[in-house]
Formats: sequence, structure tokens, C-alpha cells
Amino acid sequence: MTKWIEKYNGLSMLGVERTRDYRGYVVRVQGTEGDLPERWFTYAYDQEDRHTYWIGMTNSEDDAKAVLERMLSEGWLCEVYVSEHAGHCKEQAVLVKHTWYERKSERLRTLLCERHGHIFPEWEDMTIREYVNTYNGLEQDAPILGKRL
Repeated sequence: MTKWIEKYNGLSMLGVERTRDYRGYVVRVQGTEGDLPERWFTYAYDQEDRHTYWIGMTNSEDDAKAVLERMLSEGWLCEVYVSEHAGHCKEQAVLVKHTWYERKSERLRTLLCERHGHIFPEWEDMTIREYVNTYNGLEQDAPILGKRL
């Protein structure tokens, strides 16, 4: 695994920018009013399309780094909840299904593997890359209740 490089307090990069080992970064965001909690945002760099995209928000630097490291080792995972014992599906996600939630005017979406790709037939679907490029990011498990086992 590429080593983390701390650029300054609040920004760390996984690898060296503009090299083949560069994988992304985490950055601390603090509200200007002082009463907003500190948050850490994680961004992954796609070597293929040379695009950096948002993949998570956490409460600590270690958690933010773990989001990127998990993404690099496991990729996007299906978000279908299988059972209390099994937790969420462990297959690789291949598409994103999404729709608008009319009462809240917000986008609902879920990542699906090939086996679960038939659920929500009335929702739009996109490849993961299309979704990331359209909405400038994607966060694993963002709309899901319950932990991934």
C-alpha cells in the first residue's frame, strides 16, 4: 500500500500527486463559526479518467483514511441488506440505481451488484463511473441503516 504523506495539519495524501501511486487525499473541514463539528472528507483519485471524487465524510482523520484504504482494497460493494446474520451483500457493485424522494426533494440511491440489479425497476440506473461523473462523488453505504458486517 502506498504511504500517507501529510502535507500540512488537516490534509494528508495517499501517494505523491502526478505519479502512478497517487490514490487520493483526506482533508479536515472546520466550520468558521467554531460551533460546527470538525469533519474529515475523503477523496479518491481515479487513475483512468484523472478525476478526483468524493467518497466519504467522517469525524476523524483515521476514519477518513480507512474509507480510502477500504475503497482501494475492496472497491464499491453492493448495498442490499441480506439478513441480520449476513448483513449487507458482499458482492462488487456494478451500477447505481437512483430516484428523487418527492417529500424531501433529495436524491435516493443505492449501489447494486449484478445479482441484485433488478430491484427498484422504476428507478434510473447508471454505471458507477457515470454517476460519479454526473454528481461528482459517491459515498459507500450513505443511505443505509445498519452496519455492514
